[in-house]
Amino acid sequence: MNQQCRPRVAFVTTLDTAILHDDFDFPFHVEAFAAAGIDLTHAAWEDQIVRWDEFDLVVVRSPWNYVDRLVAFRQWLHGRSALRTMHNPAGLIEWNMDKRYLAELAALGISVVPTAYASNSAELAAALKEISAPQVIVKPSISAGSRLTGRFTNGSHLAMELGQRVLDAGFTVMVQPFAASVEADGEIGTVMIDGSISHSFRKGPLLDDEGTLRGGEYCEEISAAQLTDAERALVVEVNAAVEHIVRDRRWIAPDSHLLYARYDLVTLDDGSPALLEAELFEPSLFLMVDPTSPARFVAAVESRLRKGRSADEN
Repeated sequence: MNQQCRPRVAFVTTLDTAILHDDFDFPFHVEAFAAAGIDLTHAAWEDQIVRWDEFDLVVVRSPWNYVDRLVAFRQWLHGRSALRTMHNPAGLIEWNMDKRYLAELAALGISVVPTAYASNSAELAAALKEISAPQVIVKPSISAGSRLTGRFTNGSHLAMELGQRVLDAGFTVMVQPFAASVEADGEIGTVMIDGSISHSFRKGPLLDDEGTLRGGEYCEEISAAQLTDAERALVVEVNAAVEHIVRDRRWIAPDSHLLYARYDLVTLDDGSPALLEAELFEPSLFLMVDPTSPARFVAAVESRLRKGRSADEN
């Protein structure tokens, strides 16, 4: 591949570089794309001079300040809604941004962590009262990096106070029972690339008692993991449901897969796995837990580049 025909790929990131120091995937992407002869540019979504349509592929990776600039980010998304080279697509991102998608997946029969949603103080109080577990989780339906998220003893006034802060910030509140297994085993996440399972990892517990963080700061402890048969079956089922939704809404072609997806699971108190989150537009992929995963990601990108060239030729 000569220099003149090297494909150009943009990773969507942010101008707020202070929040990008935890982008563990960055060096692995840079090395893998360079080895494949692909020009990789990290471009900020806020940068108005970026011509996104001039790239052969646009991959949304780390616009991690979107929660703080939600209106502007949504405007940026809407402006890219017709950009066929963007992965994952804008419509899917808008849907995935609000964790009320969990209710839609639950309605399709997917096992998800039991979740109540509250849009006012009365609904919040009712949701907290209905939880029978010893501890509860309170968080916004739109959040990243555990913002406004806390774990509380059932009945703690601090849970109501955090929920009210979420409401006052203009967000819907999510209330969930805390799965006791997280304390010992954490969460297990699985990355899918182009519709196939790539690798899994275990994330240690982040939240401590009464709305605090373990160690007093946000710090993810990541290690490689293997899925149980039940976890693997749930991941496959969740991905099939998600891809059914995105194909039905014509966000991707009927014969296409999502470029990437990450599904985070926990084990409920009855021993069964359940979906905690489906992260479809800005998750860390934790490529460092599997040395072969960066090449798989690049191969999926190259497949889309070939399809794009074929479409242009036709």
